[in-house]
Parts: sequence; structure tokens; C-alpha cells
Amino acid sequence: MLMRKFSQNQYICFAILIFVLLFRAIPCFAEFTIEDEKKLGKEFYDKMEEHQLILKNKALKDYITKIGHLVLKQSPKSPFDFNFFIVDSSAVNAFATPGGYIYINKGLIMASENEAQLAGVIANEIGHANARHVASIIEKSKKLNIATLVGLLAGVFLGGGGEATAAIAAFSIAGSSSLTLRYMRQHEEEADRLGIEYLSRAGYYPAAMIDFLKIMKQQEFLSKTMPSYLQTHPGTDDRIAYIDSLILTQYHQTGAKNIIGNLSRIQALVPLDTSELEKRYRQLENSLQSDPNNVDLLFNLAMTEEQLDQTGSALNHFQKAQNLSPRDADILKNIGLIYLKTGDSDLAQDYLLRAVKLNPDNDEITLALGKTYFASGKYQKALDSYLKLKDAPSGDTDINYFIAMTYGKLNNKGDSHYYFGLHFKKENKKESALFHFKEALNYFPPGSDRSNAINQAIKDIESGEKKRPPMGKTKR
Repeated sequence: MLMRKFSQNQYICFAILIFVLLFRAIPCFAEFTIEDEKKLGKEFYDKMEEHQLILKNKALKDYITKIGHLVLKQSPKSPFDFNFFIVDSSAVNAFATPGGYIYINKGLIMASENEAQLAGVIANEIGHANARHVASIIEKSKKLNIATLVGLLAGVFLGGGGEATAAIAAFSIAGSSSLTLRYMRQHEEEADRLGIEYLSRAGYYPAAMIDFLKIMKQQEFLSKTMPSYLQTHPGTDDRIAYIDSLILTQYHQTGAKNIIGNLSRIQALVPLDTSELEKRYRQLENSLQSDPNNVDLLFNLAMTEEQLDQTGSALNHFQKAQNLSPRDADILKNIGLIYLKTGDSDLAQDYLLRAVKLNPDNDEITLALGKTYFASGKYQKALDSYLKLKDAPSGDTDINYFIAMTYGKLNNKGDSHYYFGLHFKKENKKESALFHFKEALNYFPPGSDRSNAINQAIKDIESGEKKRPPMGKTKR
């Protein structure tokens, strides 16, 4: 399914929410403590989730998190537990909010030419977080009025310019641009110094940070529009010169462009709108003309064609890639998914079983195999596959729904009602959840583990979720 772009109204609403959050959280701009940062960062994340601004794709999040943790191992112990998220925005940007929350726009992932460049951006954001730059801005903001401060932070958090223009325009920020520039330039040097140290220690080539900045400068030259990343991380020429001096004097060692690997495969998973897909389709076709046996190019082209509903052409390119790389689990999985989509469950099962042998711990393959078994009426095998995912971290799919459906097909009404209850509870559809939970009670003896779990779920729904405690007053 093609992902939507955010409307200007959504950004305006989100920026207003940030205003309310900050105004409530920090009525006095005195000392901004570690605990204050954690609370503000969590509140910000909750609003991102509430307004569906975070991209739900387990493979993408896992990839970003692996890079983030690799970089984090090279930094001193932080008072924060870092979390990494992908923002569903095509703007090329990244930012760190208080409390160790790192956000990377999907547009920045697509703009990166190699993993080291992406790691360099993440290292820079970790540097900002470790140095507590946002806290510093807030503590110094007693010199500013509230509208200017919130406009400043909205510009940082939402990316500045482009899609976020409407959000920033919602604030009175006269005269704030020069303050933004001064504060950010003051912090960028420290973040770059910390970031290049983390990056090089992680084993990446240090010049990746410069290479990414040059890509942004080139985009600015070609489009005549400053990328969001350069607006929220200003002083680009000065940064390039400073990082270059660090490389010449301290970090002149070589390093890897890729460590985790498969950036091009990850980019193929990034959901794009129709115009972006068509542009990518043309780019990939042109690249294949000069390198027709490049497996990654064939894979990416097939993924793009699949999103454009060109199923036959996608299957042809996947099969060509599979002939060149017969033990590639990702290719086998996607061929299986196409056959499942077109109704050939036997062929789908064949390819997915081959994929699961190569990668037995891949949740996506396990889920796809479960769907294939279900489609072919092999309900017990489908249930066995689904139950393996019961406690796995959820992505954009609620496994409880598939478990409930399969128990229903197996005429196990009690467990079917129970898992439907879990599904609707997660969807916050309280009436439907209560109906299924109460029906499920008819099938389990009082005092049993399942009966106790159902009664607890009913109690949780009827009493309502406990409200988070309000953020404490800022210390004076």
C-alpha cells in the first residue's frame, strides 16, 4: 500500500501539540534536568505515534537500530536509553529530541549512498543527544519569549522548510532565524567532533560525514531548494571544513562503507508515493541497462514494480535475480508473496519453504508462510507459524488477528474469541474487544490461566488505561 504524505494541517496540529507540551512541561526555563528530558522526549514520541508520523516497518527499524547500537557502543555511557525511529516523511532530515530519541526521515535513508553516510548522520544525532544540546537551548531560553522558543524547537523537530513550513508558520518567530543559526552552529561543531569519533571507532570511513554533506549541497544546487537537513543543521561549509581538518589531523584511517550491509535492499522497502516510485523506476531501469546482471538492482526494480502494481514484470525481475542468486532468502520470500497474491498457494509455499530454510528466524517469512498455509486450507500449519510470532515485536501487522481467524477455522471458538479480543483491544475498539472477551469466558473454566487473563483484560478496558502522571515542575 502506498504511503500518504503528511498534509500541512497535520503538521500545524502537531506543532501546536508541541507548543502545548512544552508550555505545560517547562513553565520556567530554569535548570532542565535529565528527568525532564526523558519526560519531554517520551511525550514527543507519544504524539508522533498518536498522529501516525512514525513508519511501521520492522525490517527498516531493525536496520536503523543496528547501526545506532553499533555507533552507541563507541560512545560513553549515556543517562538515556536510546531509541531509533523512522519518520514517514520524504524530507531529507534527521533530529534528536530530548531523552535519547533519534528520528531519521525516510527521505534521508533514500538520499544516503552507503551505510557509512547514514551512520554518520546517526552518530551526529547521538552527539547532539549526549551533549544535551536541546536542554541547553531550553535553559538559555529565559532570554527568549515562549513563541520564539517553541518556533525554534518546532523548526528543529519538524525539519524546517518543505513539508514543515506550515507548522513553523503557526508560530510568531520574528527574529528567531538568526538565533537558530547561532545556537545550532554553536552545537554542530561539538556534535560533529563527537560523531566522527563514534563513527570511526565503529569502523566506518570518517569522510562519510563529509560525503553526505556534499550530497546535500549538490541537491541544493540541482533543485535550488535547501534540503531540510541543511536548514536544521546549518553552517554546512564550515562543518565540511571542520570535519576535514579532523580527518587530516586525527581520523585519517580508512574504514568501511558498509558493515551491517544491504542498504540498497533496505531502500527498496521504503514506501514511496506514486510520483516517487515512477522516478525511482526510471532510475533503476537506466542503471540496469549498464549493469543488467546486478542482483540488487533487479531486486529493487522488482520491489518498485510490485508497489506500482506491475505484478507480472516484478515477478520476471525477481526470478531473474533468483537465477543469479539462488540462495537469496529475500528474493525467494518476495517471489512467494507474489504467488500468494496471485492465488497460487502451492508455488508460494514452495518458495517460502526454501526461504525459511535459509533464514528460519525471519518473522516476515514465517508470517508469509502462515498466510500461505491458511490460503491452502492447512490451518494447523498456519496456526503453528502464527504462534511463533505471538510474542515477537509487532510491526504494522497484528498477529492476534491471524491467530484468531485460524482458531476459528479449527473450530476452537474459545481461543478465537480470546485472540479477537486481544486484536480489538490493541486497535482500541473497546466494545468489540469486550464482546469477544466475554464470549471467550464461556469456554474456559473459572480460575484457569486463560480465564484469569481474560478477566484482567476486561478489567483493564472497563477501568480505562491508567493516565501517565503529569510532568513535574521544572526545578528552579
